[in-house]
Amino acid sequence: MELTQAQANYAAYEDEHKQRLESEHLGRTALMHDGEVAGIYNDEGDAYSIGCEKYGLGNFSMVKIGAKPVHLGAFAAALR
Repeated sequence: MELTQAQANYAAYEDEHKQRLESEHLGRTALMHDGEVAGIYNDEGDAYSIGCEKYGLGNFSMVKIGAKPVHLGAFAAALR
């Protein structure tokens, strides 16, 4: 099963980028594309707008640096 862009980006964030970004950019938003950090923004709206413009909807994701993961509970099955 192939990972979605969001799943691949989150895995890359956790495995490769989290420690450095949390020490340097805590509270900011990382724009992720193809497992790489495409930019760091103070505002989630800016990251979203730039992601849409640069990569197209569904081809990027955003991670709030230092935020605790959100547990979706019963709704998680709907995302698969």
